[in-house]
Amino acid sequence: MDHNRRSVHLPRTETAPVIRTEFNDAAGWALLMQAMETPITYTEDSQNVSDYEQAISHITLIDQAEYQGILSDAVLAAAPDTGHDLPYDHLYLVDAETYASDDLRLLGIDISVYGFDRFAPFRVPALQVANIEVNDQLGNLSFVEFSDIPWSEIRIHAAGPGTEIFEKFRQINRAKGAPTDRAAPWQS
Repeated sequence: MDHNRRSVHLPRTETAPVIRTEFNDAAGWALLMQAMETPITYTEDSQNVSDYEQAISHITLIDQAEYQGILSDAVLAAAPDTGHDLPYDHLYLVDAETYASDDLRLLGIDISVYGFDRFAPFRVPALQVANIEVNDQLGNLSFVEFSDIPWSEIRIHAAGPGTEIFEKFRQINRAKGAPTDRAAPWQS
């Protein structure tokens, strides 16, 4: 089946979706979910929980077989029909290339229309998604302004399992009813 030719319906979510398109790597998907739940900051050795963000607070994970094999062209083809009435103007695909990269680079896709052009899809390390989403929601930078970022030059600090910050976020997530049994493997 040609996944680019079939009709794609973009998910109706309040936040930018992270759509799983590759279902042959369950361990890779679990690792990505851990990355999305990892508290990150740009302030070294901060013990202040308000300095940290989690991507999971700003995105919606979509794990549905109907999106298996979907490519960026199919997403872009669906966007004129649905993109203008969605509360988000971009989304992320989780594909085989995501799982193959050391920093789990998702494919970010701009579905808004600036004039008649869209920005080309670009790769985003999983731990940087929180940064993009927070800045986009605050209006500091739009999603497309991150397309040329040299990710390797942006140092982030992750609160790993056993740290006070990680445990505080685990308690916050537990209060929200989110899963808290996974421990993220990221090191600061």
